[in-house]
Amino acid sequence: MRQRKTVAEKHKTVNGHHEAANGTANGHDYTNGVNGHHGGNGVVETKEHSLLKARCAKDFLARACFVGIFVTENILHATYFDIEIETMVQPALAPLPREAAVCLHLVHIIFGLFGAVFILVSGFDTAGRTALTKGTSMMLVFMSTITWTWWINRHGIPYWTLDPYPFWDVRCSAEKRNRTVHILKNISIVGALTILQQMAKYESQASGAKPSWLEGLVTALRPWSFTALLAPSLVLFASLRCLLQIELPGYTAVFMIMLSGMALQAAANLANSYQDFKKGIDSKETAGDRTLVDGLVSMRLLKTLAAIGLIWWLSFFAWSVVATAYSGVVVGLAVFGSLLAFGYTLGPAPLKYLGLGDLTIFICFGPCWLAYCSQVLVGNLHWEAILLASSVSFYVIATLHANNYRDIESDSRAGAKTVAIRLGPRLSLVYYDLLLLTAHVSALLAGYCYGCAGVLASLSCVPQSLWLSFRIRRRATLRTQDEETAKSAMFFGVALGLGIITMPGTEPSTLALGVCCLVTAVLKVFAD
Repeated sequence: MRQRKTVAEKHKTVNGHHEAANGTANGHDYTNGVNGHHGGNGVVETKEHSLLKARCAKDFLARACFVGIFVTENILHATYFDIEIETMVQPALAPLPREAAVCLHLVHIIFGLFGAVFILVSGFDTAGRTALTKGTSMMLVFMSTITWTWWINRHGIPYWTLDPYPFWDVRCSAEKRNRTVHILKNISIVGALTILQQMAKYESQASGAKPSWLEGLVTALRPWSFTALLAPSLVLFASLRCLLQIELPGYTAVFMIMLSGMALQAAANLANSYQDFKKGIDSKETAGDRTLVDGLVSMRLLKTLAAIGLIWWLSFFAWSVVATAYSGVVVGLAVFGSLLAFGYTLGPAPLKYLGLGDLTIFICFGPCWLAYCSQVLVGNLHWEAILLASSVSFYVIATLHANNYRDIESDSRAGAKTVAIRLGPRLSLVYYDLLLLTAHVSALLAGYCYGCAGVLASLSCVPQSLWLSFRIRRRATLRTQDEETAKSAMFFGVALGLGIITMPGTEPSTLALGVCCLVTAVLKVFAD
């Protein structure tokens, strides 16, 4: 017994927790929520007992009852999408244009559906804190926005204009009472979701357990990096539809091209992880990508996931070639972009290690991808939209540079010659600042040239850009600088795209600018 307690004490010392916080009960030692017991070799084995894991059918049923209704609700939202846009969402957002209503309703459905699914999945995962935290965050965004469009400003009639009486007054209308009940119900659901989210965060901070298989899978795919593709695409679609008044082919085609692009990016990310691990660039001490250095997924699974992503992309690529009558432009752009994506770290002369990584990523996620989308979706290359959207790509390059700046030492030992290595630490920081500045300036210049006041909305991200410039200079936060820059790229893309949707002409709108600033602030809160 003494030997067992000594092991527990050492474990507590390493993790910096007080004995009172870990505690002993009924003769059992607990360290960071882990129940210790001796194995046959005399070593204390640990098994995590998360409070958030479903242990019986009742636990899962409780989750299903809590969020199952949201799964059903959002399937119905998707089924009656156009009808709800016309009768509910657009009147609630007036005088904003229909495209703003479409974007918001898509957020309703995606966040509500996936948030509910994440909460259900978290019950099966041994460390479901990640799924639960992200799921509740998505659900909070869903509940906040749906409360406005469905109840506070239902059919474009604000709650406070229904009648002059408070809801407890007998003279209050039945409509106002009904709305009040739903608003209060949604407030209570927000409170319950917040409690769950905080529990997941506290347990995550207190636990020293290895990330679960699901968490490892998410880390391997690096979903936060998908903003490199999503943000420029959003600006492209907004420019085509609202600035140039070109009809997009439909939701299905747009969704499929985005999912296929993300499949290609995921495959390239996994190939990058494999190559950096193989070359010894990623180490336990310095790697931002923890996929292989921490053993979160096996090498076999990593290769399988990369193959699935590549097959998905090739399938869509084949369809796009046939759908565009074997367009040489589509074939050339897709092949060239794919070679750049994988040639970044693979092949006999990886472009990243030759100092061409920044240029490669700019072309790949900027003009090349945007031109491919334009040609496939609307049949022509519209350079006004492509150039407007390319301004977001400077943020994408800043994301890459933040990664390379952090990895200067490990990349140098491997013989790589990234832009960060060539510039050195001091000039690398200046280069990072210039990339963020160029994103804002290029967006404003493009808007001026094409007569679009919506680009002013990108200025709502200036405080975020300044924060990133200070953050990269702090050693304590450098490890996650690339992830934070990627999030900020999404803020920039959303603000710019929403600005183009709401202000496609030469006249700025105070209301539209206010909405863009509000959306940027909400995204910041959600991302944190």
